[in-house]
Amino acid sequence: MNEIQPLMIDLTQQFLSNLTVSAKVTIDGVVYNKEIYHTSTKFGLRKYVKLSTEQGLVTRAALVDSYGRELYVKTMNYQKGSKGYVIAFPLQLESKEVTVNE
Repeated sequence: MNEIQPLMIDLTQQFLSNLTVSAKVTIDGVVYNKEIYHTSTKFGLRKYVKLSTEQGLVTRAALVDSYGRELYVKTMNYQKGSKGYVIAFPLQLESKEVTVNE
């Protein structure tokens, strides 16, 4: 019996977490570079981006790598006022063995 070990999932999740270094958030047509506010691995991988002082219509948010490449993009339509707002990027990994006809 073949079985993917939990360590493989954990290491893949760590790799993806380390790959993401910041976010780009579009508010009223202006792109803001934002830090990752929090990372959680309790129920899959989750990255959080916090908006504090920015106000306006949030239309897009993307997690990016160290080269600025977009890895996870969310299209939104949220009118942010003076209160803070946190954007969540949930990701859950699933493993599946692929059968090969030999």
